[in-house]
Amino acid sequence: MSPNIDKNDQDGYKWTALSVTSLGMLVGILNASTLIIALPTMMVKLNTDLFGIMWVLISYTLLLTILAPAWGRLADIYGRKKLYVYGLAVFTVGSLLCGFAANINQLIAFRVLQAVGGSMLVANGTIIVTDAFKRNELGKAMGILSMVMAAAFVVGPILGGFLTLIDWRLNFFFNVPIGIVVTIWAHLKLKDVAELPKGETFDYKGMVLFTIAFLASMIYLTAGFIIGLTSLPMLLSLVIAIVSFAAFLRVEKRETYPLMDLSLFKIKIFSYGQLSNLLNSIARGAVMILLILFFQGPRGYDPLTASILTTPLAIGLAITGPIGGVLSDKYGSRMISTVGLVISLIGLLGLATMHYNTPYWILAVWMFINSFGSGLFQPPNTSAIMSAVSPQRRGVASSMRAFFNSAGMVLSMGIAFPLIMGTISLDEMMNMFVVGGANMPVAVQEAFTSGITGAFILSSIITVPAIIASALRGKENNRD
Repeated sequence: MSPNIDKNDQDGYKWTALSVTSLGMLVGILNASTLIIALPTMMVKLNTDLFGIMWVLISYTLLLTILAPAWGRLADIYGRKKLYVYGLAVFTVGSLLCGFAANINQLIAFRVLQAVGGSMLVANGTIIVTDAFKRNELGKAMGILSMVMAAAFVVGPILGGFLTLIDWRLNFFFNVPIGIVVTIWAHLKLKDVAELPKGETFDYKGMVLFTIAFLASMIYLTAGFIIGLTSLPMLLSLVIAIVSFAAFLRVEKRETYPLMDLSLFKIKIFSYGQLSNLLNSIARGAVMILLILFFQGPRGYDPLTASILTTPLAIGLAITGPIGGVLSDKYGSRMISTVGLVISLIGLLGLATMHYNTPYWILAVWMFINSFGSGLFQPPNTSAIMSAVSPQRRGVASSMRAFFNSAGMVLSMGIAFPLIMGTISLDEMMNMFVVGGANMPVAVQEAFTSGITGAFILSSIITVPAIIASALRGKENNRD
């Protein structure tokens, strides 16, 4: 434990830190899970299409990805508490403004503000917990965080379905009172307990190059599926991405205090843990939204019913999250995380066999298996990544983990949505949610479902190298 906190206070503070970060995570996860349920309704009410409503999700995740390295680095320079409290406040204000959005453009703009606050929470929450807990207890702490996340995923969709039936804007307004309470609680209870380096500066040049490289690569990998990967605009984006990324690597190697400490990738557990994290995020990032679109589309269910039908995803995570964390403290992350990914793969392969009329109980089994495996993977993998570095570099390690996780989600949605949009016309897609999918011709329902299963097949393929990367990470020392 850091000398900044009395050793006798360690046990008390670690649970305080866990409670604050759990509440912060609860706000963020509830917002994500309630909003996913509301998307089809928002698409109709705001008079937009699937591409427009997609950017409500992607704009948020994109900003989370871009800003995560910056906040993690600033946390190593200025401390974790201040940024976490500011993040909660900005997220709350952003939620309030989103609730008042009059059109899709305003909503996307306010989601950007919300994402600025959310990125501070994502980048700093894991660092705060890692600072507070001993290494041989960190897996348990991450398992508890995973259980909170799972509980939010259980409650969130049902709550989102209920709120959406009243007014979709309540999905944003609901965050405001919770956000105010958590902001005050964090301000009063959090401490900066890690001993931070002195005299370090922020790498602005690296941040600019990183942002350009990331945005250009995302444009190529997402819009390229619609416009064409070999079209002139997309090839130009690819060139910009490659040149700026090469310049970024050059700057980071020469910079005294780089935005991303690339030397951390020399640590085998860290590098393979981050790789498996990225690949798993690409594979699972769009799973829930794909299922929500299926239940509200071809099946024609209302938002509340659709939300209830996705609960197996959360139940599996709730059961195995704490178990995975405790087992990793005892046996290490390699075996537990790898087994978790194998189980997750089985669930994805099962979902890839679905048809427009597949019985629900079969889908529920595959959803449960997929999230069961994810619950075994995530806490041990996060614990291994954070334990592999010194306290002075936990901000960078956490921001890299958040970056790879968010980048994977952006890629997952960016790949999945075009696969769906290419199956039926835009008019048929709007009618799917306005008239009701069950009233559409069977051929349209099956075509729409084929786009979803195509995304699940691709997710299954991507999970295979994630399993290999996890198995190759090596063993870590779980002792203090």
